[in-house]
Amino acid sequence: MPVLPEWINFQFPPKIHFEIDCGYKLGSFVKNIGTRVVLIATQRELENAEELSIIKTSLEKHSEGVIIYDDIVDRVHYKDLDSTAHFLRISNADCVVAYGSFESINAGKAAALLATNDLFAEELVSGKKQLKRRGLPLITVPTKPLLGNECSPFFSVIDDKDKNRKYFAHEWVFPELIVSDPKIGAGMSSTDTAKTGIAILSAAVDSILSKYANEITSSTALRAIELISKNIVTAIREPRNLGAKNSIYAASLLAGIAQSTSSLGLCYALSLSVTTITTLDIFQAMSILLPHVMEYNLTSSAGKYVMIARALDEDLSLIHI
Repeated sequence: MPVLPEWINFQFPPKIHFEIDCGYKLGSFVKNIGTRVVLIATQRELENAEELSIIKTSLEKHSEGVIIYDDIVDRVHYKDLDSTAHFLRISNADCVVAYGSFESINAGKAAALLATNDLFAEELVSGKKQLKRRGLPLITVPTKPLLGNECSPFFSVIDDKDKNRKYFAHEWVFPELIVSDPKIGAGMSSTDTAKTGIAILSAAVDSILSKYANEITSSTALRAIELISKNIVTAIREPRNLGAKNSIYAASLLAGIAQSTSSLGLCYALSLSVTTITTLDIFQAMSILLPHVMEYNLTSSAGKYVMIARALDEDLSLIHI
């Protein structure tokens, strides 16, 4: 599904702050965006309480007030978004901070958009009503690398009726700012690092295979693949190695920049469906499905696979196209 108008080849409007141990600076960034802040996180993804406390203190120093909204338990449904958007309206929030992993970022993106528009989540995602106003300014603070979802202009949500996961993309979903701090994810286990890293690689490959890919998005995605290839083993073996983890976070941002224009494809679409009918999360689903999707696309994307193999530092001498 294309994200941007057909006449645009590349666009990435969000600002990015990428630094190890920058949580205490968040308030000084946000004060230029809004003064009444609501921090959205699902209960399951309220991770790293120490860093969250630092972030909350920083926000309080530079704003009129901060409210942590954690009424969403786990996976985000339409009714959750409607309740969250209503809360944003009655609290007179002028800025949203989405803190957490995949579900929290999805919730922040959707609720920020719904808060300024007179419609329900189901009407928005189904296309029954059109957006008339931009959403509240959104700052995303991922607690782990999110295969680019922290900076891409789309989100997914579960339909309350059929329990399927629905996808929505619009250029107004872009966050205002992404604050990526590898220290927040310092507590990730080796298992989490492994599945997250491979999911980022999967997203990068998916964006390269997209029919909307171009030279800019492919170059960005290839750099993400290269960073994963060179750092994932170290990051897995040494979970507290912030240098290696820093590169994984960087790869996630690069994958997000690429997919913001090229969009994701078959691997991501299948993975969203898998997360709905199984207990797998998006990272596990992407990792498992990647080889099958690559095999399916082999005959039509051989040239792109050579570029991917080169980014993985594979021997190309035996490859004939």
